[in-house]
Parts: sequence; structure tokens; C-alpha cells
Amino acid sequence: MPIPTNHDTIAGMSNVESITETKVNKNGPFFIAAAALCWSFGGVLIRFIPWSALSIVGLRALFATFLFLAWRRSFKINFTFGNIITAICVSATTFLFVFANQLTTAAAAILLQFTSPIFIILMFLVFYKKMPKRGEVIAVFVTIIGMTMFFVDELGGTGLLGNILAVISGLSFAGVYVGNKRHDTNPEHAIFLGFLINTAIGVPFAITDVTADLVAWGSVIFLGLVQVGLAYVFFSKGIKKTPALLACLISTIEPILNPTWVYLAGVLALLPETEIPGTFALIGGVIIVCTVIGFNFWQSKNPTDGIG
Repeated sequence: MPIPTNHDTIAGMSNVESITETKVNKNGPFFIAAAALCWSFGGVLIRFIPWSALSIVGLRALFATFLFLAWRRSFKINFTFGNIITAICVSATTFLFVFANQLTTAAAAILLQFTSPIFIILMFLVFYKKMPKRGEVIAVFVTIIGMTMFFVDELGGTGLLGNILAVISGLSFAGVYVGNKRHDTNPEHAIFLGFLINTAIGVPFAITDVTADLVAWGSVIFLGLVQVGLAYVFFSKGIKKTPALLACLISTIEPILNPTWVYLAGVLALLPETEIPGTFALIGGVIIVCTVIGFNFWQSKNPTDGIG
């Protein structure tokens, strides 16, 4: 696939038709939901790993690379602009979110990262002159309200730098969705390249950091094979058949399920304490799920009107 011209790279106008007219395939949203389900195990499993964040990112990416290779059966990567920029977004999202978690509350980090639907709308507006439909704006607005309610009991007023990094991770997360809709992007190539970048950066830190902890190794292997590797297999299949904004909104089930697994682990005495979701969290979760289902239905009735 040829590398796009400067006009394509800067404005992307030659990609407008392919990037803004994705019709919803009935299987696409299910693949995205499956990816979000896999992603949601990250929060609970990381608690069983006593290593540094960079070590976890690197080893997780290494095992994800193995699974992705087994699925693709190919080392091939086309170094188009779309593949490269999307891979950078995949890598940046991971690292920014890790550092954000270290500098602010986990709730603030994940809430601010999921400002990504707003950035998706802005990216299409700025680069592709695509105005959002009323239904899309409403869906994003209601989702943000639901996310805020879900985490309102855990939000803190500290960690300004961490909050900034989390917002930037939301921008790069939006770039993953929008980048994968470019005409010159192959999701499999872009995601594989992103895994290689994370492996190259993170694994050197693991060399002197890891210990002979069977629980930790089991957790990091599961993170690599399932929470990242299998998740992005589903994502690469689903994003081809799902508009970017719809895919991003569906993925908001991840931060709902994430504390659910932590709560269950506490109930089963796998963790030292049980984290019980509050009333606002439950209400927020219901709002998000209902919004995603409603927006999915709206998108199916308006297949050529949506963003991405």
C-alpha cells in the first residue's frame, strides 16, 4: 500500500469517504465489546504484580506480540503514515495511562482518558470537516455524565500533572480509533507495530525488576495473552466494521467492568480488601450501558450518518 502524499498526511482529505462512511456490521460492535471485556481485567490483575509499571507494560506487550504473531502468522508491517501514527497512538495511550495512574487517582485517570469520544468528534471536525450529528453529541454528553457519576466517589482534587497526562492519553486513545479508520491504515499492522514499540521500551526495565513470583508471572502472562493480545485481535476485527465513535462508546464498558472484577476478587478473598461500588457508581454504570445500547440502535437505523 503506497505511502500517502503530504496533502493526504496533513489534511487527510483523500481519506474522507472511507473514514466517514463506515457502515455498521452486526458483528463489529460485538468484537469491540469483546475487546473491552478483555481490557477490563487489567485493573485487578495488575494488583497481583509487585513490579514497576514499565516492566509490566513491556512484558505484557511481549506476550501480546507472541499471541498476535500466532494469529497473524506474519511479521509483515507496511510502514505507511497511517500505520505508524496509529501504532504511536497505541503505544502512547498505554504509557501515558500508566504514568497518569502513578501521579493521580486511578478513578481520575480512567475518567479523563475516556474523554476520547470528545476528541474523536473534534478530530473528524478539524481534519475531515465532518460535523457530528445531534444523536452523536447527545450520546457523548450522556456518556461523560455517566462516567463522572461512576467515579464521583473516588475522584480527588490532587495530581494535576497526572490529570493532564490522563487527558493526553484520552487524545491518543481517540487517535487509535480515528487512525484505524484511515485508508492507509491496516489495524493488524498498526497494532503489531505498537506492541513492538512497547516491548522495546519496557522489557529492558524488566530485566532487573522481575522476581520469581509465580502469581505475578501468571498475571502478567494473562495480561499479555488475553487482556492485551486477544483484546486487540477482537479490536482489529471489530474496528473495520464499526464507526470510530460507536466503537469508542462501546469500549466504555471497560471502566465499568474493571472495578467489578476488583470487587469480586475482594469478595473471594483474593485481595486484602473489598472495594464496594457506591450508589452513584451503580447509577452511572446503568446510564453508560443504556446509552451505548441506545446509540448502537440509533447507529443501526442511521448507518451512513455517523462519524467514522
